[in-house]
Amino acid sequence: MSVEYRELLSSIGRMTGLDSGRARAAAEATLTALARALDDDDRRVLIDALPPELTDDFPMDRPGNDGTEEGIVRQAGLLGRRPPEEARLRAQAVLAAVKEQDPELVARLHIPEQVRGLFQSPESGGGITGPTGGIAPLTDDEIVAALRTLPLWSGNRDGLRRVISLPPENLRAMRKALDGLKVTYGRQPQLHDTADGLEIIVRTASIGAVTAQDVDLARTVDGLIMDLGAGIGRP
Repeated sequence: MSVEYRELLSSIGRMTGLDSGRARAAAEATLTALARALDDDDRRVLIDALPPELTDDFPMDRPGNDGTEEGIVRQAGLLGRRPPEEARLRAQAVLAAVKEQDPELVARLHIPEQVRGLFQSPESGGGITGPTGGIAPLTDDEIVAALRTLPLWSGNRDGLRRVISLPPENLRAMRKALDGLKVTYGRQPQLHDTADGLEIIVRTASIGAVTAQDVDLARTVDGLIMDLGAGIGRP
């Protein structure tokens, strides 16, 4: 079984609202980034299964990436000239469409477990809603559901907030680590000083609201704080 070009673009369009031209651009960028993360044998398996319309524009063997979810998304964003949060959602749609059309292909590839989440279709809220590539905000119900999984956060559709209490010597290290998310994740939270620590806010500034990617970022922040072992204060 192989991936059919028109069917693939149709599936991407159904999940994202993108027209065929933008769906093709998303597919080219994402599948090139995926191919560059695979070894030579798996790359050949992938290329052989893809329609030639998607394998001609970018060299699929170089430059490589680190094979992580963040690395693939970052490279897809660079190739497609899209911001990280939009590149991630487009990548999910493309890879979910490939898996939907040819699950045996995905099963044959040696895809790291940490990357397999990209093969899940974008969830409602935070997706791409039209040909212009606008990012949809989460609904009130989706915000409530997200906060149930983020007990140290509060907020609404305008932004999610967490407050951490830190001694001054740890505050500098925490700020540096949070600023470093821009490099590894492609996004970073807003930081505001409080009397004894930091207020951390995640939101998508381009639309002035919370998207699915902000929820992911909040979870990343939680993991970072836990790793640093800082003293935490509830919001």
